[in-house]
Amino acid sequence: MTSSSKGAINRRGFLTLAGLSAFAAACGGTAPVSRKGSGTAEAVDKLTQLLPKHIPYAGVKPDVSNPVSIGFTSYPQTLVKAIPEVPGKGSTFSAMTPLWGPPPPVPNEYYDGVNKALGATVKLNIVDGNSYVDKLGPMLAAGNVPEITAVPGWNVQALADFDRTVDRLFADLGPYLSGDKSSAYPMLANISQEAWAFGVWNGKLMSIPHPGQSPARVTYFRKDIFDKLGVQPWNTADELFELGKKITDAKQKRWAFGGIHQEIERAFRAPSTWRLEGGKLLHKYETKEYADAIAFIRKLYEAELVHPTIVAQGYQSPAGKELFEGGQAVITDDGFGAWHEAVTRQAPVNPDFLMSPHYWTHDGGQPFGWYQEPAWMYLFLRKDLPKEKIEEVLRILNWFGSPIGTEEYHLWRYGVKDVHYTQKPGEFPAYTKKGQQESQPPTFFFLSSQVEPDSEYFPGYIKAAGDLKLAWYNSREKYPFEGIRKQDPSKLAAAQQPTEDKVRDVVKGRRPLEDLAKIVQEWRDAGGEEARTFFMKVLKDNGRV
Repeated sequence: MTSSSKGAINRRGFLTLAGLSAFAAACGGTAPVSRKGSGTAEAVDKLTQLLPKHIPYAGVKPDVSNPVSIGFTSYPQTLVKAIPEVPGKGSTFSAMTPLWGPPPPVPNEYYDGVNKALGATVKLNIVDGNSYVDKLGPMLAAGNVPEITAVPGWNVQALADFDRTVDRLFADLGPYLSGDKSSAYPMLANISQEAWAFGVWNGKLMSIPHPGQSPARVTYFRKDIFDKLGVQPWNTADELFELGKKITDAKQKRWAFGGIHQEIERAFRAPSTWRLEGGKLLHKYETKEYADAIAFIRKLYEAELVHPTIVAQGYQSPAGKELFEGGQAVITDDGFGAWHEAVTRQAPVNPDFLMSPHYWTHDGGQPFGWYQEPAWMYLFLRKDLPKEKIEEVLRILNWFGSPIGTEEYHLWRYGVKDVHYTQKPGEFPAYTKKGQQESQPPTFFFLSSQVEPDSEYFPGYIKAAGDLKLAWYNSREKYPFEGIRKQDPSKLAAAQQPTEDKVRDVVKGRRPLEDLAKIVQEWRDAGGEEARTFFMKVLKDNGRV
């Protein structure tokens, strides 16, 4: 994704909704909004006064650029020094970040090299990304936070009273970054205002957003296996079902599908969450598209086309990646980044491994994609830090915000030359064995606030990835809350997992398909109807209805 702004914030502004109550993000005061819908939600017309001025960084020019993708077909041969001064003053700061995979050993030369360039020491408290919220919640409740705390956007939904936590524990960054003050931190000023708007809580600029937009999930298929079997990608759900029967061969330990339920919901054009239809909010559970998608998923299960491990463990089985990469599940859905990660893992052990994305709809017609917020993670600084320490941390985070093509990015991304990577002219760095252990999971990435570029992980990836993201971007749903960061009312959040569990029972045949209507009504009674009232008020107060 490019890091340039797409223009001014929606004319009605941006509304912050988080915690048990929400607050209008207006300058000079807040207006409480009960998550039960009894309060008011104010439109905000002056949010831009809170946001850092956007100053695009022109020091590096990518080879490929479109509204949602940047890429380099060859690695920049001349690296730019983006930050002329050493940012640190010899201090030591702790930072809590997630990581999906084993953390690097400590101490190591990768950390030493980065900290030397920083002129300070950043000690990472790395927590398993899959259970990150389990540690984050108690830590926030106790108030024992590090100097820097990374909070993934999806974890916000699971954290009660998060807006109050933000005010209680974290520093207001507006006095350091709002407006023209951003010029002191040019890499942070390079973040789009669209993304910065999601860094606002309670009428204050409280966090540094990590920008980035791509499809939430992607359907992938094993093209090498397709070629071996002599089959072609599908265009419709009916074709997918027939294809699944051809692919599945239990004796060969090969099933057509791994976890694919989210992509089937999207392909049937069910909304990601809410849809505004005829002046009324409908949740995805209440739409015909969702019911049709569930009926189709059940059909796949009944035909025994889904891998038994997925059937036994659930949609998002931890074994899903292994099954797909091992060829036991030939079609699956996963995050966008899973594509190059799988190819990278398999290249040394299975040179024939080839996976491809497929952007499809159930009827083969108009493409349809789910809306994604322009920021996916937030960095907060501890409230009790003195001014000079906040400024030092901001200079350090500004250093980490340097994009590909700069010396700074090259160091935090790859480590020390000939220790962590080797590199041939024009090629991307190749990790050494030590680099694979210490720097290949680029743990400092979560402090970067930098859109990760598309790299030529394999021939043709740049174009294929850019085409996929652009197709998704141009077909996104009309989302009623675009430009509004929101958190579900607590009762709605509590009702979600029990509802999903009930729907899974329908999919697996434990309950009749007709029970879906009953399950949806139970969801309404458990918090869905209350949430609709609350969110309709939000839309009305923002002039959306």
